[in-house]
Amino acid sequence: MDFRRLLLALSLSFIFIFVWQTIFMPQPEEQNATAVIAGTESASKVHNSTNSMNNAFDNNARLDSVQFDDAFNIKTNLVSVDLVNGGSSVSNLIVVEPDPSNQPDFKHTGSWNQNSQTYNDVPVQLMSEQKCNPCLLENGKIVVFNPEFTYSYDEQSASHTVISSNSSGIAKTTILHDNSYVVDHVFSSLNVANNYELLWGGGLEPTEKNIQEDLTWLSVFAENAKSYSEEIVGDENEIFAYSNVGWAGIKTKYFIKAITNQQYATNKTNKVSFESTKSTVIDGVDFLYTDINNEYGVGNENLYVYSYIGPIDTQHLSDSKTEHLVQLFGFGWFIIGYLAKLILWLLTSLYVFIPNYGIICILFAFIIRLFTGPLTKQSFLSNQKMQKVQPKMKKLQEKFKDDQTKLSQATMELYKKEGVNPLGGCLPILVQMPLLIALFQVFRKTIEFRGAEFLPFWITDLSQPDIIIQLPFMANIPGLGYFFGNGLALLPIIMGVIMFLSMQMTAVSSPDPSAKFAMYFMNGFFILLFNTFPSGLNLYYTVYNILNFLQQRQLKKIQT
Repeated sequence: MDFRRLLLALSLSFIFIFVWQTIFMPQPEEQNATAVIAGTESASKVHNSTNSMNNAFDNNARLDSVQFDDAFNIKTNLVSVDLVNGGSSVSNLIVVEPDPSNQPDFKHTGSWNQNSQTYNDVPVQLMSEQKCNPCLLENGKIVVFNPEFTYSYDEQSASHTVISSNSSGIAKTTILHDNSYVVDHVFSSLNVANNYELLWGGGLEPTEKNIQEDLTWLSVFAENAKSYSEEIVGDENEIFAYSNVGWAGIKTKYFIKAITNQQYATNKTNKVSFESTKSTVIDGVDFLYTDINNEYGVGNENLYVYSYIGPIDTQHLSDSKTEHLVQLFGFGWFIIGYLAKLILWLLTSLYVFIPNYGIICILFAFIIRLFTGPLTKQSFLSNQKMQKVQPKMKKLQEKFKDDQTKLSQATMELYKKEGVNPLGGCLPILVQMPLLIALFQVFRKTIEFRGAEFLPFWITDLSQPDIIIQLPFMANIPGLGYFFGNGLALLPIIMGVIMFLSMQMTAVSSPDPSAKFAMYFMNGFFILLFNTFPSGLNLYYTVYNILNFLQQRQLKKIQT
């Protein structure tokens, strides 16, 4: 195989990955920007610093003076919820979804203690001591419900119902479901002459040990036509506003807090505003909380919305009430999106029979090699043909060195005579690019890898790099801090060695003295790049490259 073609193929792989990350990986945007949603006339958005526009959340200040009654706890199969304000508003929410492979354990663990500023191996807490989720605002004033309320549990529907009321006759029905992260919020007996708003305050608690992950992925989103618009929350106080939307919310890498209007396709909210404010400081990093304010306007006797506060898990989001939120996973466009959904389905289906995602990552490498192996063989044979005609190519280059037109014609005639396709070595690699990108998308973002253990003495969390050496001094070095801020991982080194052996095996025939430098450079660069990737993704790529190396060595033996 021609070394330069292998180098080109690897470069193309990197370009695809880099461009894909740039397009789909959330990136902090410039502050104090103002924008309008493109592609729709019905939805509009403004984004400004809170210092440069009137604060639409003056009601938040009034929360400090509002004292609600003691919390009422409801525990479902998935969450533990504390309700305040007469049982009408969610204050605390802890994810208690059990691990299917080990029932006594929780599936989602790892949470920050705001008081001690420590990260503990406890069930994920998405909301802590919040007051308004939601609060009803009547003509700008918070509606306080009576501390007495009624609670009932329906075994047939496996649902918990809390009915609250206030002195003016407004009623609130809150429904939690045992096997869903959805909470129904129904306000009734409203005065049509008044203006009503819903305030969702407090955002999402940090969930990742490396809090920078939460900061990098923290964003607000709102429905936009058949898709959605999304804005990354920066490190300053900001306000984002959208109009005429049926659903909206905030999300981090693995969790979301989404609010949807009943019959959202036709029942639109006049305006949804988001305010990010600096709040709790953990390990010297400001974590941003986001508030959501739904304005419904005049003339509504009933307000019916439902919230989803939980993991970005397509199995839970596929419910009829939340199927529109599945796209928040970010599968990708066109064929890549379909491939990503297929990969995620296969990933979770295999887990039913093999309750170890590390083993499944290795199995995926074998499965993908089964499909890409013939393409690799075709690429290898094509490059072998190209290598055999190189002596004749050099003669043509010497003969027509002063006439590029005749050289091109002679070259094409030579290719046709020898049955050589100059793109035959690259096309098979390009064909498999959508599959590799889809794998990259799923393995990099799936919540299934979060906290998943492969080996207890090595990879204990497939969503994080398999760090073997801590390098804290690297974190503050510009450039290198991004790659080595967490330390040095083992899998990228193993993968780099395999890539080096593959390049060395295929570069023997290359007389170009710069080839060796390029080979070392490419290996070093890929080690840097993959050092930040989740170990689940790197485990797959490492095994895949080992299988690729073994196939190349076998093909080389057959040819010689």
